Amino acid sequence: MGWTMTGWNAPRLAHWAGVVGFAFPALTLTTYPIWMFPGTQIAGDQLARWLADNHGRLTLTMLLNTVGVTTWLVFGAALYAVLRDRLPERSLLPTCFAVSFGGCVVLLLSGFTAFNLLLYRNRSGEMSIMLYDLTFGLLAMSGMPTVVALGSYAAAVYAYRVMPRYTAHLALAGAVIHPLLLATFIVREGPLSLEGVSITAMPALLFAWILGTATAMPRRVTPPR
Repeated sequence: MGWTMTGWNAPRLAHWAGVVGFAFPALTLTTYPIWMFPGTQIAGDQLARWLADNHGRLTLTMLLNTVGVTTWLVFGAALYAVLRDRLPERSLLPTCFAVSFGGCVVLLLSGFTAFNLLLYRNRSGEMSIMLYDLTFGLLAMSGMPTVVALGSYAAAVYAYRVMPRYTAHLALAGAVIHPLLLATFIVREGPLSLEGVSITAMPALLFAWILGTATAMPRRVTPPR
């Protein structure tokens, strides 16, 4: 059988999981891009009407996002195995990466759950606003474990050259920008508000790092002797 540990070791699995994890959320650009979602100041009755008018497209968008981000768990586990095998035995960087990346994924999936509950049945304007804010609040909070995960990865690559340096550059850029997501809990209007453009633009660096790191994985594997 072709499905063996030799054929599907950690680098190969990280490659395909990362590509799939990038591709599925990218497909939401053809269904309903997140930057087209209503802004922070929308009224509850307007939000409920928007949800009803776009229910099918939004459901497909959330399905694609959920499948894609769930695949990040496989990508993160495989990348952890790569780092663990290539870094010194006592290094904490692989563990810091794995735990933090897993935390990021859990917060993202929690945000998707809140939005899926919003789509599940018709709700009052007040309840719609609460679930909508909870969705974006969880997405914003995922930025903090993302900082630790990307920072750990960047440190591993810069210190030990375990992957191409450009993947560390992407990780460092993402680690530097993601703390700004905390501003969404303070700023009430404009690009840095909770449902502003920052909630979309900043995670783009995370997606770029996932794709860049996935494609940097070696394609050919030398069988063990």
